[in-house]
Order: sequence, then structure tokens, then C-alpha cells
Amino acid sequence: MDRILLRETSLKAKFELIKQIRHNQYDLLVCLGRSEESLLITAVSGAKLKVGFAHFFWDLGLDVKENLKGHNSWYNYAKLLRRLQIRIDKNDYVGLLNINTDKNLSDLPDKFVVISAAASARRQMKTWDPKKFAELIILLQQDYNLRAVLVGSTNDQIYNRMIAENIKQSAQGTRIEVIDLTGKTGLRHLCAVLRQASLFVGIDSGIMHLASSLDIPVVGLFGPTDPKYVGPQNTRSIVVSKDDMDCVPCYLKPCDHRNCMTELEVSTVLKACRQLISDVGT
Repeated sequence: MDRILLRETSLKAKFELIKQIRHNQYDLLVCLGRSEESLLITAVSGAKLKVGFAHFFWDLGLDVKENLKGHNSWYNYAKLLRRLQIRIDKNDYVGLLNINTDKNLSDLPDKFVVISAAASARRQMKTWDPKKFAELIILLQQDYNLRAVLVGSTNDQIYNRMIAENIKQSAQGTRIEVIDLTGKTGLRHLCAVLRQASLFVGIDSGIMHLASSLDIPVVGLFGPTDPKYVGPQNTRSIVVSKDDMDCVPCYLKPCDHRNCMTELEVSTVLKACRQLISDVGT
């Protein structure tokens, strides 16, 4: 990656971005998003060849277009590469992330499980009950001596605090220690934490994919999203979901019950954790 041009929010910044893209006179522009704004910027970019996903009528500026199936994902992006006759040498992202860090992690225990529970405001349908996360954390520490490390952005602090409070209420006098790193790690620090983890448990998220790319044992909790397209890609991973529901996956459509996540039991998630722990000998 030679250069990054940020798409900022102000109208002036958007015009400056278009001006910069046109000035660079790109031979090829690949638009991975399907938003009206992304496709409009692509259309007026001045690039010799413009490639992206179909979204009528905003896709009229594309020279090459593909239909998107399911989610934006590697599965779909690979279709664009094939249309461009670009050879695909690797069909997953495992091992591709190479981030060096000198972060001292001596404050973390020898064995711990990373918990990534929260979702952005637009993706709250992915979340699991904080009480259930708390119950799972207690069981993993009691049965396997795995202390929980909570991670996420500053926007996730309230949600993760709810998990910590539920642990205090449910521990019944048992000492359950939780390390809360929510909002305290950049990407390099987070990758260093993940590399040392014995296990990762979390909802479908960017952090889950970071863990999977680093080949950490991953238990992914899926409901409205489809693991066929956006599931963890390492072999040391298990997807837990309610497969017997007609509405799954719904691709984050508005929902008044969220049964795909609310009916997901702690025992089911714990079973997946036990299987991975047994496989890796943690």
C-alpha cells in the first residue's frame, strides 16, 4: 500500500478527495462499497477502468460490475479479481497480517481468553446478552483458569462494563478477575494481545477477523450475518449460531425479536470453547 486518501465527512473534503483522485489519473479504480456516494465518486474519478458491484442506477459509471451475494466479503471481492483476470494465490487471510510490536504484555496472565462482545450503533442486532457473556466468562475461569480480557473501542466501554457488573453479581463470592482493555489498545497493541491469547470468543466483528487472521482459536457467535461469507477463516475456529431459524441470515434487516441471538445458549457456546481448548491442549 503506497498511499491512503481518507474520505472525510465534510462536503468540502469530499470535493477535495474527488479532485485529488482525478488529478492522480488512475489506470484502475476498484470500488468495494455499494453506497451511492462511493459509486458516485468512482463514476467521476476519471479512472481509465472502473470496477465495482452492481447497484442500479448508481453503477452506471462502472466499466466492469459484479453482483454482490450476501455480505461485502473476500468471497465477493475475489469475484472482482477474477473478472480482471488477476490470479488468486490464497483463498483466506490467515497469516497475511504481519504487524510487529514491542508492546510489553507482562501485565497479562499466562492463560487468558479475549472477549469481543460489543457492536457499533448500526449493528446492535449482532450482540449477545451481557449476562450470558458474564456466565461464560465465569465458567471458563472456573473450569480452565482462563481469565477474561475484554477488548473493543471507546464506544464499547458501556457494554463491556455491563458484562463486568454482571460478573460481580453472578460470581456468588467466587473471585473472578477480568482485565478490561476496552478503548485502551491501538491495533498494534490489540494484535499483540491476541497473539498471546489461548482463546477468542466474540460476535461477528473486525476484531474476530483479526484473531482469525492471527490463527488464534476462535469461537464466533453469529446470528443475522452469514458465516458463509464473513465467518472466521482459520481452521482453528468454530461458528456458533441458530441454524434452525427460517429468518437466518437476514443480513441485519430491522428485527423486533433478535431470536437468533437471544436464543443462543451459554451451554452451546461453552461446548465450542471446550472443543477448541481440547484440540489445542490449553
